[in-house]
Amino acid sequence: MATCRDDEWAKNIYPVTKQSKSHRIALMINNIKFHNNSSDRHGAEKDDWVMFNLLQSLGYQVVRYNNLTGKQIDDALTQFSQHKKLTHTDSVFVTIMSHGDMGIISGTDSEEFETEKIFQCLNAKNCPALVNKPKIIIIQACRGAQKGWVDLQSVRTDNIRAPSENFTRAARVHIEKDFICFHSSTPHTVSYRSTSDGSFFIQTLADVFNKWSHEYDIEELFRKVMQHFEASSSDCMQMPTKERNTLTKRFNLFPDRISVIIFGKGELLKKALITNILGKDLSELSNKKFLTNTEIYENHTYEFICTPDLNTQCEYIQYFSKVPPPDMCLVVVADGFSDKDVRQQIDDLSKKTGKPPEVFTVVLPLRYKPGCYSFKSCTIQQAFSELDKLAADRGLTLISMRNADYFGAHNKMENNRKLTSTKVNLVLLGTGGTGKSASGNTILGEKVFMSKFSPMPVTAECQVAETVINGKHVRVIDTPDMFDGFIEASVTDKHVKQCKQLCESEPSVYLLVMRVGRCTERERRILKMLEKSFGNKVSEQTVILLTWGGDLECEGMSLENLFSLQPTLKEITEKCGNRCVVFENRESDSDQVKKLMDTVVRMLEKRQK
Repeated sequence: MATCRDDEWAKNIYPVTKQSKSHRIALMINNIKFHNNSSDRHGAEKDDWVMFNLLQSLGYQVVRYNNLTGKQIDDALTQFSQHKKLTHTDSVFVTIMSHGDMGIISGTDSEEFETEKIFQCLNAKNCPALVNKPKIIIIQACRGAQKGWVDLQSVRTDNIRAPSENFTRAARVHIEKDFICFHSSTPHTVSYRSTSDGSFFIQTLADVFNKWSHEYDIEELFRKVMQHFEASSSDCMQMPTKERNTLTKRFNLFPDRISVIIFGKGELLKKALITNILGKDLSELSNKKFLTNTEIYENHTYEFICTPDLNTQCEYIQYFSKVPPPDMCLVVVADGFSDKDVRQQIDDLSKKTGKPPEVFTVVLPLRYKPGCYSFKSCTIQQAFSELDKLAADRGLTLISMRNADYFGAHNKMENNRKLTSTKVNLVLLGTGGTGKSASGNTILGEKVFMSKFSPMPVTAECQVAETVINGKHVRVIDTPDMFDGFIEASVTDKHVKQCKQLCESEPSVYLLVMRVGRCTERERRILKMLEKSFGNKVSEQTVILLTWGGDLECEGMSLENLFSLQPTLKEITEKCGNRCVVFENRESDSDQVKKLMDTVVRMLEKRQK
């Protein structure tokens, strides 16, 4: 069944599908602490939290770094440009927050990173996986020392200095296409930051995106941020700017809903069709007026424009002048309809709207078959299928599963959807050097968290990455060593608080990571430390994750053999309901992840009873 939206319209929109949305990836770098303590960006930790949550809410897995030197920023960007998800994503965000000056971003060691390298690293020549995909660059940093006449005590600036080869892929593309860069300020001027509330630019951008990202394309969102600063009465004059915009199409983070106009005589028939398609009574749907006596019923996937029986030619034309234009035009008819009368109705609609008759599809009553009429027609099931196809192509939530027992099937589907869409937090806890980050990478199936042999802890802040395992959405939270006796209590409390905040919205399972053969005095006290930090019942939500499982295999030992040699480990495992999984992070074995998830699911089901 053909749709009535112009092909030309589709050509002007960057494609977004359900699959591409599931592979979205973003890079976020925020420098807060500097080698020269006087340069620390106080308040920027608020930006870190806000920006990270914003990117996640937009569907992006965030590769997150804090406090990088200039060289490390360069390395992080190069590594990101080689990320395997870039092949399947529909877009990327690169957000860098630090001190800076015109054309540069400062590393924590004051080594300068040139912003030009961002574009070089992600251009068509050096990153072919991102050809024809939007690359959104957001930079929070000063670009000079010029500023307004007021210097508030609680305001700081992010200025560290202030008192040719073509890539061919089926066809030639410009080496720097599909970029847009949003700077926090205009050239040669400062960017302001509150020491208590964070950067003006980042906080405003997050507010605008959280409110409007489902409604507007990326350029309009940026424009709204700029308008906010234009209307601001603050004495700290600042104006964000869009630069190096080579986007050739509109980029909507969330695709347009499926828009359907329903024509025909008889309000009950039209509203019954909407009810049947959505499986809900119209009183449960959002309802608004459009033109004279025209109602729009909508949810996150569909928008149904229900026309009155009699319309003027002017109103009909306005239906099709909406932006974007409707996807489908359906005409409902009653049982016993006349072919001649319906054909006349289609011709009248064609004249009033200026659209060809083929744009209008008649939805036949149940006992009628399509194909033998003088107009285009379909059954209600065919209409369902076409609507579902449109939704799937745009990565929108599918509503359908309609049959003779429609309402029963719909309710069953909704229950299943709630089950499979439930997220679970897997929180990696343990002492340094046990392989927490490596285990997180094993669960994710890719290297997201930094993991290497080091005498010093590698993970300094809580980090989060998401994946889907057997239909379950999994958030993996990598934590620093919270049980190091040499760390100040205030630092430990900060890490625990951040970890708890990350776990507020979803059920959480704590993975206590311990290395095979390593059961020191710290490991003996670790469960008590966990209870002190996360509550007395934390053991009911804990799974023991033993790393370096290959050592067991080399020694020909079973888990039971290990417990017999290390009764303390056995005691800890028993307190955690005998939930224990062995990992070998040096191998990419999906079975070990499956065993872990089976253990997690059983534990969650038991707790729900």
